[in-house]
Amino acid sequence: MRAKNAAGEWIPWLGKTAFGQGCTESNPLQQTWFVPHDIPGLIELMGGAEEFSRQLEDFFEKTPSTFGWNDYYNHANEPVHHVPYLFAYAGKPWLTQKWVRRVLTNAYHNDVNGICGNDDVGQMSAWYVLGAIGFYPVCPGDGVYIFGSPLFSRVTLHLDEKWYKGAKFTITAENQALEHPYVQSAKLNGKPLSRAWIRHSEIAVGGMLEFVMGSEPNKQWATRAEDRPPSSLLPGRP
Repeated sequence: MRAKNAAGEWIPWLGKTAFGQGCTESNPLQQTWFVPHDIPGLIELMGGAEEFSRQLEDFFEKTPSTFGWNDYYNHANEPVHHVPYLFAYAGKPWLTQKWVRRVLTNAYHNDVNGICGNDDVGQMSAWYVLGAIGFYPVCPGDGVYIFGSPLFSRVTLHLDEKWYKGAKFTITAENQALEHPYVQSAKLNGKPLSRAWIRHSEIAVGGMLEFVMGSEPNKQWATRAEDRPPSSLLPGRP
C-alpha cells in the first residue's frame, strides 16, 4: 500500500518497512494486508493464492520469535492482528494454525510483562482469548470466524440468554498438546466440516465444534476453493 497526500500526489517512498508514510502506527508492508472486507480480492490483486501465500510466509519468517515491536508481523500493535488467519483464504489453513499457535505461545506470558504490547481497549487480550478458544473474526461484523489452533481440550461458551435463548456452544480439541498445533479434522454438531471457518449464526444456535489435533499439518483438509472463507463483498455471504 502507498499513500497520497491531499493534493493526490504520491507521498515520497521510504521503503515498504519504514513507519509512517501515511500509515498510522504501521508501515506500508503491514498495511498491505489490511483489506479485511475482501481478502479474496486482495489475493487476486497480488497474483493469486500461491504468490499471496509466498509473500505472507516471508512476512512471518522475517518476524522475531518474540513477536515484539518490529517491521514485519508486529503483534505488539493491533493493525496486523488478523494477518495470521489470512492463510486460510489462500487454501493453506495449516499455516494459520502454525503461526497462531506460535504467537499464542511466544507473545504472551503469565508475568508482569505478559503481553507484548499496549492492551488498547482490551484488544491484545481479546486476541489471546479468541485464539485460545480456536477462532477469530478477520472482518468483525461479517459473521465469519476463521479457525486457528485451539489451546484447550474443552471450552464452553455460555451465550447471553437475552440474545441467544440460553444456548451453549462447546469447542473440543481431541489429542490437544503443546506439540500438536495442527488441525487434522473438524466436526460441527457431529457432522464432518470441510472448511476452516464458522458462521456466527452457527454458534448462536448452540451446539458443538470438535477438532482433532496433531503434530503434523493436514495439507488436504479445508484447502478446496469452495471451502475457503468468503469475501464480505460477495453476494450470498453469510
